[in-house]
Amino acid sequence: MGNWSEELHNKIDEQLQGGNDKDLRFFRIDEFKRNIARVDDFSGSCPECQRNRIDIAEAVDTIHQAVNHVGKDRRTYDRLITRLSKHMQKEHGFYAPYYFTYLISFFGIIAGSILGYLLMQLNADIKLELFLIGFSICLLPTYVWGHLKDKKLRKEKRLM
Repeated sequence: MGNWSEELHNKIDEQLQGGNDKDLRFFRIDEFKRNIARVDDFSGSCPECQRNRIDIAEAVDTIHQAVNHVGKDRRTYDRLITRLSKHMQKEHGFYAPYYFTYLISFFGIIAGSILGYLLMQLNADIKLELFLIGFSICLLPTYVWGHLKDKKLRKEKRLM
């Protein structure tokens, strides 16, 4: 973590000192701090991170106003957090916890439903059982696959 990000972390802590923990979690302050450190690390090689440094500095100056009052500063802060998260995910490979578990399991649910429906058409007597078998055949492996990908991300410390 560089000097620039440490200064911003200290500035954020000063402005939000004594703030409500619920508000700090709701406004994703910890995620914002982690993304500041990542932007600082990647700004030497990534032009988008270099451009984001300006927006981050402006947001840190008005973070107290954004957290405590509804208005333009809050909208700007929310958009910056979202933009930083998308950039970190797309360009640098940082993902939210359980991202792949949920994503791949969703496709397993769809495939399992289709397979279950097709199996249901085979036998008129045990339709529900066949549907559940087809559903399970697709859902369980996709859940495990997503979990393993998330476990790999945790091991590499690439969580948002």
